[in-house]
Amino acid sequence: MTEVEETLRRTLGQAAEQAPRLPALLPQRLERIHRRRRQRAGIALAAAAVVLVGAGITTVLRGGDTITAVPASGQDTKAPAAQVEKVWPEAVRKVSAKSPDGVPWRPQTFIDDRTLLMEAQGGESGSTNAVYAYDLDAGTPRKIADVPAPEGTVGFGNGFAVGGGQVAWWTGTKDSVAHLWTVPLDGGTPKIVADQRLDTADDGSGIDKLAVVNDKIVFSLYTGGVFTVPLGGGTVEPVQGGAGMHLLAWPWIGAPGSGGEPQGMPYSRIQNVETGETRTAVTNPGEELRYCGVTICLGRTAEGTTFFRHRDGSSQKNVPGSVHSAYQPVQDRFYVSVYGDAGKPAGGVGLYDLDTGKSGDLGIPGKGNSIRLPSMDSTGRMLSYTLGDDLYLIDLSKIR
Repeated sequence: MTEVEETLRRTLGQAAEQAPRLPALLPQRLERIHRRRRQRAGIALAAAAVVLVGAGITTVLRGGDTITAVPASGQDTKAPAAQVEKVWPEAVRKVSAKSPDGVPWRPQTFIDDRTLLMEAQGGESGSTNAVYAYDLDAGTPRKIADVPAPEGTVGFGNGFAVGGGQVAWWTGTKDSVAHLWTVPLDGGTPKIVADQRLDTADDGSGIDKLAVVNDKIVFSLYTGGVFTVPLGGGTVEPVQGGAGMHLLAWPWIGAPGSGGEPQGMPYSRIQNVETGETRTAVTNPGEELRYCGVTICLGRTAEGTTFFRHRDGSSQKNVPGSVHSAYQPVQDRFYVSVYGDAGKPAGGVGLYDLDTGKSGDLGIPGKGNSIRLPSMDSTGRMLSYTLGDDLYLIDLSKIR
């Protein structure tokens, strides 16, 4: 084992101790990777992304939608001047960190402008055991359904999405099948609407993203391929042009994916499946792109300057210091980053607005060189994180 591999092994192990749970089928996937003894300078998994930054290592381990980050020694993002609730009071809410059943819960996505889909966790594995509709204005939860885990389940409820009056998600089995589930938002008994065979011969660990669009479930696999199936049940069909591609934000799909390919920046090339438009991220000599959304990319120039800019290379905005985050910019303006002085332990986590230059401290404490980043919902609208008995919710759409 090389020195780099040993460093990555130790760092991932320390981060794993802090994660509340592992995502679907990750243990099996890690075992297969270990058996094959793949030696890569960079590793991108569905659950963990390892990025080399300067002379240090930034490790991000995803447990469900909770992220633990070990910042690099070169972190030097400027700390916000004020707490986030003082900078954007209209966007911040604070609710109980536990469901009516007394177990931890977290938001998954918006059902409508005032209602959140909440995922409640229970059991030793931290798996999802129920979903709720939470009325933000009234502060009241309504249980939608318990989330089944039939015998043989090893990948519990994942990828919750809402559309067409239904909640959709997937689970994985030990015999490498993904079950696609739905239940009415009004409540009822969840049912399996389709099955998808998983390609475990190449480190496949399930579905990397799922959405509900036009009364269909749209999903992509870690190993590549975009598919649809009717919400009411039916045959899984491949999306035209979706072979080897991954769902980014419908109707945009792209490659490489975040988990299935060993090389290349995730979503460096994307395609609109409805219009046929394609976009490729522009990289100038000496530059390095970290990641891209549909429109905005994060990167570093040959001189070491961090920037955000459009995929076509236009509208570049340079920002001071380094950005240490697991997310691409959302709504083309917001990003989250660990801040602190270079070479010192993590200071905290800030929310930054590219449009106004404002920033807010999320109040998340560091622990040595590790810190936990907030969760981001699948639409890029909601940030959430837990501090003590409180669950903080930041609705980015409220920030003008």
